Amino acid sequence: MSEAAAIWAGIVGELGWTGRPAVNLAETLVDRHATSARVALHWEGRDGTQRAFTFAELSEASARHADMLRSLGITAGDRVACILPRVPEAIVAMLGAFRIGAIHLPIFSGFGAEATARRVSDAGARVVVTHADVRARLPQIWPYPVTVVTVPRADGTGVPAGDVDHRAALAAASADVPPVLRLRTDPAVLLFTSGSTGPPKAVAIATNFPAAIWPAICYAGDLRSGDVFWPTGDPGWGYGLVCYAVALAAGEAVHMWEANPTPETTLGFLARHRITVLGTVPTLLRGLMALGEGSVRRPDIAVRSIMSCGEPLNAECVTFFRRVWGVTPLDQFGSSEHGLPIGNRFVDRDAVRPGSMGKPLPGQRIAIVDEAGAVQPGGTPGLIATMPPPDGIYALGYWNNPEAEAALRRQGWIVTGDIGHEDADGYYWFEGRMDDVIKSAGYRVGPFEVESALLTHSAVAEAAVIGKPDAARGQLVKAFVVLKPGFADSQALREELVSAARREVGAHAFPREIEIVTDLPKTTTGKIQRFVLRQQEVASQTGSRTP
Repeated sequence: MSEAAAIWAGIVGELGWTGRPAVNLAETLVDRHATSARVALHWEGRDGTQRAFTFAELSEASARHADMLRSLGITAGDRVACILPRVPEAIVAMLGAFRIGAIHLPIFSGFGAEATARRVSDAGARVVVTHADVRARLPQIWPYPVTVVTVPRADGTGVPAGDVDHRAALAAASADVPPVLRLRTDPAVLLFTSGSTGPPKAVAIATNFPAAIWPAICYAGDLRSGDVFWPTGDPGWGYGLVCYAVALAAGEAVHMWEANPTPETTLGFLARHRITVLGTVPTLLRGLMALGEGSVRRPDIAVRSIMSCGEPLNAECVTFFRRVWGVTPLDQFGSSEHGLPIGNRFVDRDAVRPGSMGKPLPGQRIAIVDEAGAVQPGGTPGLIATMPPPDGIYALGYWNNPEAEAALRRQGWIVTGDIGHEDADGYYWFEGRMDDVIKSAGYRVGPFEVESALLTHSAVAEAAVIGKPDAARGQLVKAFVVLKPGFADSQALREELVSAARREVGAHAFPREIEIVTDLPKTTTGKIQRFVLRQQEVASQTGSRTP
């Protein structure tokens, strides 16, 4: 047996799937751990209320939720939308859909009516599960008949006439719901992309996804028995969902906080719950860094492992937490289409190269390819490509989108437009999206490298770099910079920033223009939307409004 085959055999064994082509995810995530009184979920509300749920309690609640879905006509393969904030019912709803073989459709609860309706209708979901606190954001009229199930507030209020009351329905439902088996290659989740590069697309995620993500959470992130794990991501988004799912599959408890964490409140939550493993995004880590060493260096922080995903983690951020907490943030590369195939590993933390995405995680096959799918030699920039093994399948492709699906494949490789290169030691480095790469005076400039250079200056909190149309150069490098508190825009400061960037990236790539802004356009998951900045720049030059 090859090393990769042995790795996947071990993961499949950890999940209880050995010799089983068909499985049930509710059984995998909670039922098999429900024989003891172990806690599966620690929840804290915005008002400070705290509750703990055992694996047995989640198992029973998910069975009742599944029975309710059956009573609404939902069967295996049907899509069930879940538009819930960070509340325990978000986990129950996911598990309930899995139990009867339905396809879970997580939708971020912060979306407005139009964005929600588009995702529900694109997926063809007939049932929407939501919460009283966000019910008003949903459409008043759906494009076709949809049943809305609403979780009431703690006092029982907030369920409109015509909606199904989730609490009452579960009380009346049966907990005797046999798990429906699904092939590991059947879809279990429909996950919409974040929209960082254009209109969101639905990706069908395989029932096998806990196996595919296991290396990132348990091997790279070093989640162990007894750890206190907090994934800050919303379960309505991919990274939050897979963190919760894989931790439960491993039999480990997760923490969920209803509040949207800010840098200041994050420090309090980490200390209050003695979090040891943190799964988060670069935006929050950069926010903590902006508070300054004096605020972040606290003796009551117990974090020993940090996983970061969503967008590249700048080198300055890695060195900051090494210096302040003695912890090396582990950057992981992933997407809705790839899963989490590349990353820095906890066991190799002393060898992490700040700014690198790391190396292929155990059992993963990665390459840099050209647009035709041909593997490129080391050091050559190209498309970051994955070819998952049978036991490591994550995404099944785009849902009902043949044009996008055709663009996703290159000679068996999966590519999404992310550009990077592999160095001589096997480390992978992100350069940007295909559309983000700047071509200036015959040079090819990756925006991430320039942004990282700007972040080395003590005044810079965030930066985004684009190519601005220019008659002489084709494009010139322009940077949009958010300053840290206590710094003000000035010509002298801009000259300092230009000099700092030029020292790091050279005369061909430093920003010729710098614009100081109060914030940057981002997706709801915190990813910077460079394409919006490009649109705004073109609009300002032509005198037209950004579409």
